[in-house]
Amino acid sequence: MGAASRQESGVTSVRSPLSFADTIKNLLVAVERRGMIVFARIDHAKAAEETGRRLRPAELILFGYPEAEAPLIAKIPLLGLDFPQRVLVWEDEQACLWLSYDDPIRIARRLGVGADLLPKFKAIGDSLEGIAAEATVAKSSIAGA
Repeated sequence: MGAASRQESGVTSVRSPLSFADTIKNLLVAVERRGMIVFARIDHAKAAEETGRRLRPAELILFGYPEAEAPLIAKIPLLGLDFPQRVLVWEDEQACLWLSYDDPIRIARRLGVGADLLPKFKAIGDSLEGIAAEATVAKSSIAGA
């Protein structure tokens, strides 16, 4: 995992020592390397600017792997509120950059998912952890990159 991480209310946040742009770029590469689709990018700071307000950098990336997620949503339709997966890259009050995502196991528990499906949510969590790790290290530090 990145240099520092924390978990609050089921949200995992990983500190990025990289620039905002490099963290986003690495995140997109890590997602696409796993064969996932980027469905949307929401730049909260840009949207705020268009209304005359100022926000620190914050961009939400929605992505997923429909082949894996669609069967889960078919069994548990309310998963459509949490899938596709999403990661927020944001800057805090001290100008530290973070990459944050919801813990899939917490989502599963909230929805009362049976024990038979928990391994799938664990795998999603492992994938998110790997994506976060890749997004928060310099490209030359990633083996094979």
